[in-house]
Amino acid sequence: MLQDSETLADITVVPESEMHAHDTDCDSDQSDDEATGDHNRLPSRILKGEGFLPNSDMQLPNPPDDDPGCSSSVSQTETRKVSGTNEKVTSQIVGPMLHKTKNQDRKFKKIKIAAKAPAQANKKYQIPRYVPKEHDPGFTSDDPVDIFLTFYPKSLRDVTLEMSNLYAEQKGKTLNLTEDELLTFYGILLISGYNTVPRRHLLWSDDCDVSNNAVKDAMRRNRFDEIMSSVHLVDNMKITADPFFKVRPLFKHLNDINNAIPIAEHVAVDEMMIEYFGRHGCKQFIRGKPIRFGYKIWSLASSSGFVHQMEPYVGSHTHLVETGLGQGPSVVLGLAEKAEVPPGVKFYHDNLFTTLSLVDEMTLRGYGSCGTMRQTQLHNVPFTAPQTFKKTPRGDAEYLVEAEKLIVRWNDNSVVTVVSNMEREFTETEAKRWNKQKRTMDKVRQPKCIQDYNTHMGGVDLHDQFVSRYRVNIRSKKWWWPCFSWALNSAMVNSWCYYRSWKSGEKDLLSFQRLVAQTLLLRHGTKPSRQGRRS
Repeated sequence: MLQDSETLADITVVPESEMHAHDTDCDSDQSDDEATGDHNRLPSRILKGEGFLPNSDMQLPNPPDDDPGCSSSVSQTETRKVSGTNEKVTSQIVGPMLHKTKNQDRKFKKIKIAAKAPAQANKKYQIPRYVPKEHDPGFTSDDPVDIFLTFYPKSLRDVTLEMSNLYAEQKGKTLNLTEDELLTFYGILLISGYNTVPRRHLLWSDDCDVSNNAVKDAMRRNRFDEIMSSVHLVDNMKITADPFFKVRPLFKHLNDINNAIPIAEHVAVDEMMIEYFGRHGCKQFIRGKPIRFGYKIWSLASSSGFVHQMEPYVGSHTHLVETGLGQGPSVVLGLAEKAEVPPGVKFYHDNLFTTLSLVDEMTLRGYGSCGTMRQTQLHNVPFTAPQTFKKTPRGDAEYLVEAEKLIVRWNDNSVVTVVSNMEREFTETEAKRWNKQKRTMDKVRQPKCIQDYNTHMGGVDLHDQFVSRYRVNIRSKKWWWPCFSWALNSAMVNSWCYYRSWKSGEKDLLSFQRLVAQTLLLRHGTKPSRQGRRS
């Protein structure tokens, strides 16, 4: 008898395999002919095979002449008990590595059923409650300049000072770069982001239409050129096989300080692009992006645009743990591990990263996971084909449950499929969409998981948008210079996001960046004692 809390599910009877035998077609020592006389000693290969009911009009298929032999792969079978409260999950952790779940072998119920209520769900797979981390007492200043110098940390500035002087010495020059000069150098770069000129030397011009007195009174033009030609982050005598060896300290020090900020409940994983048109083995081309050519950066960001973790994509040298689940899931799990994300945080990711195996693993680690899925990743999910489903009325949806996951297909401008482990019941909200025929805004039904995805997914793109607004405009021919200048802008955006979110500041990004740049020049710049040669 079934209890009130139990639901009827599909029953699969799996015969017990022989001892020390893999669950394959060749798990028996006996052949088909040798075992047919004793029905109590049939191998599991025969018990699992299809049965035929012969009649006068039916011919049994002839056995193949060639024995295909044993397959080296082990098939995974998902079993379900009669009770709907206990199910087996296909992905398993073995040490630090993972067994890759074969998505094509998953078995789904071929009927649409309502998701289990939270009270009936297996507590083992419930996402823990999010507990906010206490704010670091070291972040106490409300001054925009102090906030920026915190997020572009002193440890990174010290490395830049040491390595720049060392590089100049290796080239037979005497640089003697000081911290005040370096901060003034940063201020001039930031000014070039919102006060652009076709050539950087025009900033020191005496012509009234292009001159900048703040820059001229802070540093000589020739001194700026000397610093720019020698600025470095590493010792060139200790080069490694890492393609991003030249800028690796940038990401290390920025990630260290960004991780000190408590991670929000909702975070997004996506890619950012650093614009670059030169030649480099790590340069990427992504069609449809605002920046199509450049370096790809995997990023973990909150909904406000604050980036907690960033990692450049450099092929096999990417500093993320390989999980065996594919590149997309490895990026999500690797960023979560490096950022030390606590359980209870909810991740949102697009179809570049989402697989059913990723959602399984995120559930085991105590993370929420919600993302769009490509049709090729759905495998045997019994959804209506996208071409057919697109003909249904706008707002129609279909859904089903597999283990602890809710999978939803919704018809909007196009057919979108979302999987989530944060929803145990299918619920709908309303969304407004423009009706071309009536020329009015109509209300359409929208699944709640898709509404949550749209609300929290754009953090990385928002950071990318902020960086592009007032990006450093001074260029260089060095391949790593775009990364160097981008890191300065990224630290500025993170400082501003922190200033707005944690300090309740009211300045917009332009006002914030202008204040920081002007203050750096006034505090650390040195006015020339006499005027140089007129340019």
